[in-house]
Amino acid sequence: MSDTRRHLGCAVVGVTANRHLHDGVHRDWLRRRYIEALTRHASVECVILPTIDRDLPCDAIFQRLRDLMRRLDGLVLTGDESDLDPGIFDRNGGAWALAEDDIVACRTDRPRDRLSMVALMVAEELDMPVLGICRGLQEMNVYRGGTLHEDLSSTHKGISHRENPEIPRDEQYRPVHTVKVASGGLLSSVIEGDELCVNSLHRQGIAELGEGIRVEAVAGDGVVEALSYRNSRTFQLALQWHPEWHASSDVISQKILGAFGRACEAYNAAVH
Repeated sequence: MSDTRRHLGCAVVGVTANRHLHDGVHRDWLRRRYIEALTRHASVECVILPTIDRDLPCDAIFQRLRDLMRRLDGLVLTGDESDLDPGIFDRNGGAWALAEDDIVACRTDRPRDRLSMVALMVAEELDMPVLGICRGLQEMNVYRGGTLHEDLSSTHKGISHRENPEIPRDEQYRPVHTVKVASGGLLSSVIEGDELCVNSLHRQGIAELGEGIRVEAVAGDGVVEALSYRNSRTFQLALQWHPEWHASSDVISQKILGAFGRACEAYNAAVH
């Protein structure tokens, strides 16, 4: 990266891609909404982080991603239709090897799981700002040893957390239920309020919290809707909903993205 970029104070963040397999061709992909929202409302530039196959040992991949992320100022863990495989986040590497079902449309994306695991390891080492969105919240919990409900519809009956496939995509991202924001937390300080109405498009959800996690918001049926890392010296926040989708018209989403962007700018100034 050029000195000019640094002098201008423009933070650069890594945004996780997902893997798509179609007609035998592997593609890394990412919805434009993330890039548009981060660029406009967090005032950052974005670099798409590619998914990871098991072609190198975990330690070697960690070193390669560390070398890349040292040039970045923040990490964004995006959402996706796939469910994460908690075994990938086992530090003993028991599920790291390639498998025939690594990529199953709308179900499994282990190349993304590997990317998120290693990216979180590097972000933790560098004490880098992190924003997790939907799947990203679940990854941040499992990374710290937490567990997930595989299907909230079988364990939580009070609120439907899945999107309605019968309505247009844009409407699926409209707010559908409220969440109670914990007082004195990171999210509360950002939004300056104690309740939100959020969208909801997820099948999995947090069962047991990981180590060192603070609950930042909870739905009416007890599902954790936002979390942060207690021991972080910087902004590390995850949301179960999608702030990026209607960020252009939603003030709360703009506040959250703006706070993340300012944390990335501060990290840029302190580290680089």
